[in-house]
Amino acid sequence: MTAKNQWKLLALGMFMAFGRYPISWLLSSNRKVRKPGVLPSRSRGHLSCGSGNTYYVELDGPQDAQAIVFLHGLNASGLQWYYQRAYFRNKYKLVFIDSPGHGKSPLGKSLATEVLAKDLAEMMEMLGIRNPVIYGHSMGGMVTMKYAGGSGRDNVKGIILQHSGYSHPFKTTKFPRTLFSLEHPVLRPYLKFAKRHPVFFRFISMLNYLNGLSLLSYRYLLFSGEQTASQLRFMTRIAAINPPEGVADAFLGILDFDATAELEKIKVPTLIITADHDPILIPAAGEYLAQAIELGTHQQVDSGHLSLMEHAVELNVMVNDFMESPALLDHRDD
Repeated sequence: MTAKNQWKLLALGMFMAFGRYPISWLLSSNRKVRKPGVLPSRSRGHLSCGSGNTYYVELDGPQDAQAIVFLHGLNASGLQWYYQRAYFRNKYKLVFIDSPGHGKSPLGKSLATEVLAKDLAEMMEMLGIRNPVIYGHSMGGMVTMKYAGGSGRDNVKGIILQHSGYSHPFKTTKFPRTLFSLEHPVLRPYLKFAKRHPVFFRFISMLNYLNGLSLLSYRYLLFSGEQTASQLRFMTRIAAINPPEGVADAFLGILDFDATAELEKIKVPTLIITADHDPILIPAAGEYLAQAIELGTHQQVDSGHLSLMEHAVELNVMVNDFMESPALLDHRDD
């Protein structure tokens, strides 16, 4: 092998191992914000439910304060709430739950949203938490609707639905026709294939994180372009670590999601958040939810699907205003 070819091979190897850094710099803004990371918890552990699912749970904040339960989105984990945890940890009791097959939770027996909602009700009893505020992002918001309109109706003070649809997820995207046409011939078989061949997909997922290819999809699907390079790498790293069979199972679960029947049963103050630059959920979905939920209010942020990270300051103020609103404070104040 010639010296020239050796240099080419070395350059290729360097790109495959570290390409995420220059790609993240090129795709991101230069805003000066605190880098996301891992914050220490007050306590942590695993809870097993009657469904057969086991969940990793972390607790933070004052023991006797109002509880906020955080439910993350698809292919994420409780780590996605870094900025919310830093902002609220001195004021509220915070509960972070990793869905089965995500973060530190083992693979689940069932990831149907109805099952996850029933598990959530069971975990609230295990933890002795009464009248929590349930804060769900994307897939987590779907579980929140099932909980507040069903299994958890008697144990909830309020809910926050961030970038969450009320029915089949493709129905409220910017490209519904295209996605619906691909669901049965392409997407569902692909997800089932991923469940059967997790080792291959683990390798591909980590490789695409290292070389930066996965950062491209995250930038244009989940961010609006104002994220920092560290935020972009942080979220794609979480996704790369998640077991692909767990993510595929969860994706199949939300393809069967429909909470339209539960919406009229939600009788607690509800903050509904959508984003201007979110191709995954159109703002009209938030408007529909605000009309269908009796005590629902809709607000919009100038961001993408991961506004909780990209525009955390604006979002946290919005959530804090909801937490301090008379409508919420006076609800179930027993």
